[in-house]
Amino acid sequence: MRKHVLGLEVLAIVLAGGLTATGITDAQELAADSAGNAIAGQRIYFEHACYSCHGYTGETGVRALVGSGFLFNEALFMNFLRLRADQNPTLPSTQMPNYPEESLSDAEIKDLYAYIKTFRSNTPALESVPTLQAIIESASRNYER
Repeated sequence: MRKHVLGLEVLAIVLAGGLTATGITDAQELAADSAGNAIAGQRIYFEHACYSCHGYTGETGVRALVGSGFLFNEALFMNFLRLRADQNPTLPSTQMPNYPEESLSDAEIKDLYAYIKTFRSNTPALESVPTLQAIIESASRNYER
């Protein structure tokens, strides 16, 4: 259980707002490279159907991976997957599955992490979305009857 303590401390900082949504990506770039193999991680991503919730690019679907605080570093990502299994190993989940070591080895999690770290945001700059700009402009005008 001791191996999860550091991960929980980092998780607490992330959840408490220690990293902003835009700062996470920058922090991830500064994080140490994964010891995993991104090509092997891609296979794992598809075999475990991660794309069904996270999309093929990590930014579509139910839960976005791009910019996630759980990807701050490899250890936090591994602790997140393992802690879920430690806390809820026998009960089925309707959300993200549990990943005990019997399901994904540490090496496979490192590979998966390396692959997920290749994802990049494709979100356009807000200024380049004409419809959004029209809405903002319209909303900024005084309402007249």
